[in-house]
Amino acid sequence: MKRFRFKKFKVYQDAKMFCSLTNKIIKDNIINKEPKLADQISRATISIILNIAEGSGSSSDIEFARYITISIKSAYEVVAGFDIALQLNLIKIQDNKLIEDKVLELVKQLSAFKKKLKTNH
Repeated sequence: MKRFRFKKFKVYQDAKMFCSLTNKIIKDNIINKEPKLADQISRATISIILNIAEGSGSSSDIEFARYITISIKSAYEVVAGFDIALQLNLIKIQDNKLIEDKVLELVKQLSAFKKKLKTNH
């Protein structure tokens, strides 16, 4: 049995860095004004990471790919959360653009990872 193989995945490492970025923006701009929104964005961001980890323990690549799909959906949820924060004037346009750019990178990585899983039978 491979020991915590997810820790070696670049997408896992990048998702953790993304979590650090989002936590800073949330702490600096959102948490004191909209704590429920801050919590939801934070949970969605953490979900990206945790689903990569959980999926890596799957018994098949097809099952693992389902967890990667959940990570992708959570990434879209993060974008929506920050879009709401932007509408409420809680964050700057530049912060929202940075989040969207980082999510696009993560989704590309996750999609490529998922495709590789499905083709490795």
